[in-house]
Amino acid sequence: VHLGFCSVESSFCLLEANALRPLAEVLDEPDPAAAEASLDAILTIIEGEQLQNGSKLLAEANAIAPIIKLLSSSSIILQEKALKALERLFRMIELKLKYGTSAQMSLVEITQKGRSDMKSLAAKVLSHLNVLPQQSSFF
Repeated sequence: VHLGFCSVESSFCLLEANALRPLAEVLDEPDPAAAEASLDAILTIIEGEQLQNGSKLLAEANAIAPIIKLLSSSSIILQEKALKALERLFRMIELKLKYGTSAQMSLVEITQKGRSDMKSLAAKVLSHLNVLPQQSSFF
């Protein structure tokens, strides 16, 4: 993904350690701190230029649906991080088509009831899903 040289021993590569699927499972944990730590680690896979390859790996690890589920979390921090992740992930057409519908209701709810910065980000994600126009008043 990152085109670097890493190993489990020297730099703890999530890929070399086969850690993505277990980390995705932690996203469903009731402890918000555990879910947040897991999400932070997972999101390193889609940083910068790694979006295309990283998003495929997250889909293979069944991490997308749990990230969508975090939009309904009682933790504002988890909601915000999930929004940021989905804003990047839903730039990928295949993920948008496969998972977009399941995220729409939670995204709409955030645009109606969330903090103003989160409303704007949720609206941006909805525009990726072609639910809101790019020139929406939410931006």
